[in-house]
Amino acid sequence: MYFFRREKVQCRYQFSLRDAVDLTLLQRALTTALASAPYYTQRLVQEKREMWLEPNTEPCLVYHGSTMRNIPEETNGYLFCISCEGDTVYFDWHHFLLDGHGVSPLFTSILEQYCNLRYGTAFAVQQIVCDPPYDMDAMLAERGSDAIQRDVVQTYEGTLRRTRVCLSKQSLVEKALANNAKPVSALLGLLCMAMREYLGKEKIQYSYSSDTRDVAGVPNALYNCVCSFEHTVQLQAQTRLADFISDVDADIKRDLQPQSKRRRMTEQMGWVYKVNQQKAPLRIKQRVFQMGEYIGGTISDFWLSYLGNPLMPATPELAQYTTDFGVWVPPDGASVGVEAASLNGKIILCIHNKAPHPGLADILRKTFENEGVTVLEAADLD
Repeated sequence: MYFFRREKVQCRYQFSLRDAVDLTLLQRALTTALASAPYYTQRLVQEKREMWLEPNTEPCLVYHGSTMRNIPEETNGYLFCISCEGDTVYFDWHHFLLDGHGVSPLFTSILEQYCNLRYGTAFAVQQIVCDPPYDMDAMLAERGSDAIQRDVVQTYEGTLRRTRVCLSKQSLVEKALANNAKPVSALLGLLCMAMREYLGKEKIQYSYSSDTRDVAGVPNALYNCVCSFEHTVQLQAQTRLADFISDVDADIKRDLQPQSKRRRMTEQMGWVYKVNQQKAPLRIKQRVFQMGEYIGGTISDFWLSYLGNPLMPATPELAQYTTDFGVWVPPDGASVGVEAASLNGKIILCIHNKAPHPGLADILRKTFENEGVTVLEAADLD
C-alpha cells in the first residue's frame, strides 16, 4: 500500500550507544546478522504494471553520516539503510517492505552482533524468519459491508518540523491506573488535550495503529501488518483527563477485540488489494488509492503509533548498551504524527508536525505536568 502513496514513506530508528560507533565493526555486525535474515535481502523490481521482490545480490553497506539516504536508489537496491555518526546508529527503512515491528528483529540482531565485537558480549545469532502472506481472499469473504466512509478533517500540509518529548513511564502508568485505564488511553487523552490548545479547535479527531499479526494468523510476519482506528473527542479549556478518559479507554478496548481488528484490517487492506488488481497504469492506481484512503476516514488531526520497546526480543542486557532512542516517521494523513517508544524507563515521543503554529513542546509539557505526568524533556528540535 505504501507504493501507492504520493510521497515515499521512509522511516528512521536511531540508537545512541555508550561510545563512538566503529563503522568497520558495525559493517561486520550487519553482515553477520543479515546472513540469518533472508527476508531483508530483497530488492524491488517493477516492469510496467507489475512489481515484485527478488533476492538482492549486491553488497549491503554501512554508510557514514546522519543524512537519510534515498532508498533504494542510494542503498544498492536494499529497502533499508544502516549508517552511523558519533555515538549514534541510524536504521532507516522504506515502509513499502516493513513496519516498525518488522524491522525490529533485524536491527536488534545488528546491535547484538555489534556489542559482541565492541564490548565482548555473547549474544547468539538468531535465525529471523517471516511467515508467508495471509489469505486476503479468505478475509474478504468474511466481510459484510464496504461502507467505511467517515467525516474527515482538513489537515495541515506545511513545513515538517520535529518535537521530542520524554516522559517518566512510571508516572504515566500511575496516572492511567488512577483512572482505571490503559496507559495508552491516558497518553491519547493527554495528546488530545494538548492538540485542542495547539491547533485551536475543540473537536479533535485522532487515529492510532494496531498490530494485526495475531488476528491475521501470521505472528512472525515481517511485512506491514497493521490497521488503524479513528475517534473524535469534544474538549473545552477546563476539561480534565478524568472527564473523558473512560470513553477513550472504552473505545480502545472495543477496537482491540480480535473480531474488530480483523474487520478493520480487512476493510483497509481489502481496498488496497482491490486497487492493486485493477489493470490500470500506476499513476491511476495511485490516484484511486488516495481517493479511497481519504474516503476511508484515516485522515486526522493527529495519529499515535505506540511502538513500545523497539528491541525485539526485548533483552535487558542489550538495553544496557543503549543510552537513548528515537523513531521518526512522516505524519502521513495527519497534521501531527506521534511515534511513542518505551526504553530504559522512559516513554519517548518523536513528533513530526506539519501545522504552522509554534510552541508545541511547551504546550505538551504544560499538559502532561498539569495532569501529574513527569516530563523529563520537551524540545522543538527544528
